[in-house]
Amino acid sequence: MASSSASAQVTVDANGRVGLHSSTTSSSDEVYVVGNMLFASTYGSSLRISSYYTTPTLAPMANNTGYLGTSSLQFNQIRGQYHYATGVLLTSDKRFKENFRNIEKPLDKVLKMNGQEYDFILDESDTTGTKEEQQKRASMKKDKMGFIAQELKEVLPEAVVYEEAEDRYYIDYIAVIPVIVEAMKEQQATIDELTTRIATLEGSAAKEKSATITTTTEETTIASEKATLDQNIPNPFSSTTRVDISLPTTVKSATLYIYNMQGSQVKSYTITNRGNTSITIDGYTLDAGMYLYSLIADGKEVDTKKMILTK
Repeated sequence: MASSSASAQVTVDANGRVGLHSSTTSSSDEVYVVGNMLFASTYGSSLRISSYYTTPTLAPMANNTGYLGTSSLQFNQIRGQYHYATGVLLTSDKRFKENFRNIEKPLDKVLKMNGQEYDFILDESDTTGTKEEQQKRASMKKDKMGFIAQELKEVLPEAVVYEEAEDRYYIDYIAVIPVIVEAMKEQQATIDELTTRIATLEGSAAKEKSATITTTTEETTIASEKATLDQNIPNPFSSTTRVDISLPTTVKSATLYIYNMQGSQVKSYTITNRGNTSITIDGYTLDAGMYLYSLIADGKEVDTKKMILTK
């Protein structure tokens, strides 16, 4: 066995293994390095092994790209995740799970999520290499899409991880997928139910769809007039939309009601004008989505229509 000074040792054991040690490390340690390690190739690419506080880092230094294994030499298993040439399979076998339960109010969670488009802030590693390499790294950090971890934590804390040592938030995007799937199923069930209700309304008799207001005088009954409700314009809309309404002068009270797709009333407009009139709906007063709006005149439903608000 060969060695250097007491503070730094290079050893070779009986089996030919080489060890680098300090005076405070065990000779059983194969390599002990204080600081960063940089492995460079003759082609200009390099790989750095370093540590950010207590978190180890393995990072490529050339252009933010690299390979884990090759087409012929692959890692079969890394901490429960199987890597293949075509992608990554995550362990999800039911036999390793328990305490199954439904996701509570998935649609409410999805509606509160705020997708963003953003750019990553450049760091020190982005200023190394040639100008072309720096420009390539900078372009790779632009026009990304995702969520803000601090915001998502308020809606779906199960999908957000905070690393105290780094003081950083991370998102498990895989955990967001089941919430979106269940939200779509909940929304589809509501759409199917409302579609059936609308079909029933449209198939009703004309007198049930359009209230016939009959004016009566002391002498006789005058020919009836119809109250009407038109489709909002524009539809879909993002800022404002107009709903045209026609009401006979004999109507005593009329109100336009707006319902969400869960059937809850979200707004109402009292209509004081008679004849041809209109109501303007401001999009900022409602959340994006599909709504039903109904005209009620003297306690009777005149008509019900759909409108869509986009933002």
